[in-house]
Amino acid sequence: MKKQQKKDTFLKKLVMMTLVGIIAFALAGCGSDEANNEASADSGDSGNAKEEITVAVVQDYPPFEYKVDEELTGFDVELVEAVAEKANLSVNWKIMKFDGIIPALQANQVDAAVSAIGIREDRLEVVNFSDPYFESGLSLVTLKDSAIESEEDLQGKTIVAKQGTSSLKLANELAEQYNSEVTKLQDDATMYMELENGNADALINDYPSVAYKIKQDGDESQFRLVGDKYPSEDYGIAISKGSEGLVEKINTGLQELKDSGEFDELYNQYFSE
Repeated sequence: MKKQQKKDTFLKKLVMMTLVGIIAFALAGCGSDEANNEASADSGDSGNAKEEITVAVVQDYPPFEYKVDEELTGFDVELVEAVAEKANLSVNWKIMKFDGIIPALQANQVDAAVSAIGIREDRLEVVNFSDPYFESGLSLVTLKDSAIESEEDLQGKTIVAKQGTSSLKLANELAEQYNSEVTKLQDDATMYMELENGNADALINDYPSVAYKIKQDGDESQFRLVGDKYPSEDYGIAISKGSEGLVEKINTGLQELKDSGEFDELYNQYFSE
């Protein structure tokens, strides 16, 4: 009789242990499912996270890029931020001098750059470009009371242009043709100051920037355009070599802006007659 009782007690314990094991296994399975679900959710969230890119820009080239109350703005700045929004990108701006932009792209110190950068063959050898977004041109500028009426009057004169730009290339060509001198400077403000102070006779700069300055200065403007504008390269967003995926994203975002009419709205905001 006692043997039978011991046997029954042993069987009850065995059943209880088995049930506890089954319950524990089931709970572990639920916990694992919850963890997997959370991991899947986290993975989904990260898939929607914006990719951050560093974009080089100058800060003193209105209306393309300039500061208002220490806030960076301008046509190029607003354009890139709008393109980035379409392409699920986040922009980290890096301000630098114009002639440092291409080297920075080559050294992969930045991912992209925008500063009225002309799409030129020599630049295409070392960096990529987006599709063109702006048709530009170059202008010869002098003071209102200057005797210069055409490029032929540059004979023996001094021309200023910005380092690393297409304007400098044209200035060198005109200087060779008319026995002029060329002064290379780093920014627009200094170029205009050189002209006002009589240290230069003329300057060459991108037509949209010159026209914008003369318009903004109004009747107080000291400058005027000489002759017709010279043809120049279209502007594009410069991108480091080897970043074809980024080129595709930026081109897609740019095209979406054009298709939606948002590009025209932004353009008219800065360049309407």
